[in-house]
Amino acid sequence: MHRLLAALACLCLAPTATLAAGAYPDHSITIVVSSPAGSTPDTGTRAIAQSMARSLGQPVVVENRPGANGQIAAQEVLKNPPDGYTILVAAGSTMAINPHIYPHQAVDILKDLTAVGKIYSTDFFLIVRSNSGINTMADLVAKAKQKPGALVAANSGPGSAAQLATEVLKEKTGTDIYQVPFNGSPAAALGVAAGNADMLIETQAVTEPFVASGKVRRLATTGSERNPAYPDVPTMAQAGIAGMEISSWAGIFARTQVPKDRIDRINAAMNQALTEPEVRKVLQGAGLAPGGGTSAAFQEEWQAQSRLWAEVVARTPGLTNR
Repeated sequence: MHRLLAALACLCLAPTATLAAGAYPDHSITIVVSSPAGSTPDTGTRAIAQSMARSLGQPVVVENRPGANGQIAAQEVLKNPPDGYTILVAAGSTMAINPHIYPHQAVDILKDLTAVGKIYSTDFFLIVRSNSGINTMADLVAKAKQKPGALVAANSGPGSAAQLATEVLKEKTGTDIYQVPFNGSPAAALGVAAGNADMLIETQAVTEPFVASGKVRRLATTGSERNPAYPDVPTMAQAGIAGMEISSWAGIFARTQVPKDRIDRINAAMNQALTEPEVRKVLQGAGLAPGGGTSAAFQEEWQAQSRLWAEVVARTPGLTNR
């Protein structure tokens, strides 16, 4: 009799267990964005949020928590249970650069978070003032070598992708280029347009308004191939500088303990969103190439980029021992 009752109890519990496993999500999901409203990662997140909500059958709330190099947003995600209901969107600079510049933080981004999926990627462009007399990368390198330290590169702040990409350029070309930090990417681009700096390596979204104004021109892209929107702009490799294939991206991350089936569910919703014409139109209009793919592939890309930037940070004066 006891065995019969136990068997009946198991039969009664089995459907409940199956239902619980398949019930995710049963309430709203919050995406915490590590940059302000109107930023490129925010634009990408809001482009996919509504579609993801339809796929998941629950509201998707976008919440901006900028500051402290992404630490505030990461802490917000990590203080919530590892159930997949609070997830993070952050850019490559936050996830792959900052951990090596600020290693003594409460949040260990590389350990405590796992990749869910890439929302977009975007290449960088090297821009110069239109009246600088620099028309090609060969011109720029020649000018930098003619008078070491005289060529001024703007960047968006210490540890920014713009600063580190310029350091890579210096290494690849054997030049001495003086770097000046500005308060953010738009300010750095404005600095070049206004004549307060000679060059900048930044994303299409940041540089486009200044190129459109005629104040600056593009010399090359860090992409592995020419940007379809600007077929006349060569890649760095085509301009004679190999090893400058650098891109920026933003993606979704979750606590490492979130069950894989929930990671897969979010990833599938993101991938579905990225197939929709309206979503792609928003992303491409901002100069962003829609991402997608598996969480495993994005995890591998993130870790590889982290290793690359760790080496660059270690070689860049003033960025270590923070």
